[in-house]
Amino acid sequence: MLNFIRSKVKIIRIAIPLFLVIVASGFIYIKTQAVYLLSPGPLSAFNSKSEELGGVMSHADLERDCKHCHAPIHCITDSRCQDCHLEIAEDRNDVNTLHGRLPGVSRCQNCHTEHNGADADLIQLSFPNVDHYMLSGFSLSLHVENYDGTAFTCTTCHTKAGNFLETLDCISCHSKEDHDYMATHIEEYGSACVDCHDGNDRMIAGFDHEPYFPLQEGHENLECAQCHQDQKYVGISSTCVDCHADPELHAGVFGENCNMCHSVTAWAPAELKEHTFMIQHGDEPIDTCETCHAGSYTEYPCGTCHEDAEMETVHLSEGITEINDCISCHPTGRGKEEVFKPESQSAVTDNSNHQNNNTTQTNTQNQIPSEDEKQSNKPNKDSNNQSGKDG
Repeated sequence: MLNFIRSKVKIIRIAIPLFLVIVASGFIYIKTQAVYLLSPGPLSAFNSKSEELGGVMSHADLERDCKHCHAPIHCITDSRCQDCHLEIAEDRNDVNTLHGRLPGVSRCQNCHTEHNGADADLIQLSFPNVDHYMLSGFSLSLHVENYDGTAFTCTTCHTKAGNFLETLDCISCHSKEDHDYMATHIEEYGSACVDCHDGNDRMIAGFDHEPYFPLQEGHENLECAQCHQDQKYVGISSTCVDCHADPELHAGVFGENCNMCHSVTAWAPAELKEHTFMIQHGDEPIDTCETCHAGSYTEYPCGTCHEDAEMETVHLSEGITEINDCISCHPTGRGKEEVFKPESQSAVTDNSNHQNNNTTQTNTQNQIPSEDEKQSNKPNKDSNNQSGKDG
């Protein structure tokens, strides 16, 4: 009887630990299954290099081993990622590498999100979370879709697996859209696209315009296409009339020296900086160009203000027959008080001088007579008047 009891005790001693092991195993299994059932989705089976890493070919091999990546309290720790991804762990300390240059790289899941399915490419899924402009100086704001409408992804440009700092060739994509244009564009500007393009604008965002045509004041906010039409960026004339053309007002009237009246601040109002004739020369102020220039700004007929019939009568009474070249005798517009002739000719005082010299008067090197000269030229007329009074 005693032996029987002893044998039962031995069995119980063996059975109890075994039972506990079985119960514990079942609990662990149930717990694992429960955790697995609570998983947000399958792990990725993607492997860009088709090489084993950390003893597995992909995250999918760790599907039921949650603790491999997840800590009890902290959901995911980057140190566990780096236990397998040793190369990335080294790169994070090197600013010349992708992972050493990116901000927020301390959390792997900021870019590489899991549980999105077995076919999920962890690298592709990181694309929306990468500040590409900060990383490379090239924005992806205009690179959302390919020409065929498919989604733009990292490997659209970065064709070498695992190499995202390579110098890219934009031509491979853009030549498909317009081969002839790209061929000409490359011939004129070279293939270093990012020297001019930053991805925020289809046109030239980084081009230094200063040596060619400074974009100042009124030109500062111009879109490239406003001057460079049909995507032509070389050989564009910098003369104003190529863009500013008003055939009804300017053509054949002002000439092409635009800065005589206009500045780069604004096209209007226009202000003539250098005038060939004293503008304010009469009793009434002249406010607008049209006061004198009726339709033509290269000609200024005095008859606009001074009635032709009246001028003809006055001048003929003085024996002056050439009355169409007013500025020859009236260069300052002061009328009879400042009548003078070109250098080497005496002031106009009598009929013979006007009649004999009206074909030789010019507009150059005019000289205003002194007051003494003016007085010396008046006696004849004054004497006649005095004789009349005496008589």
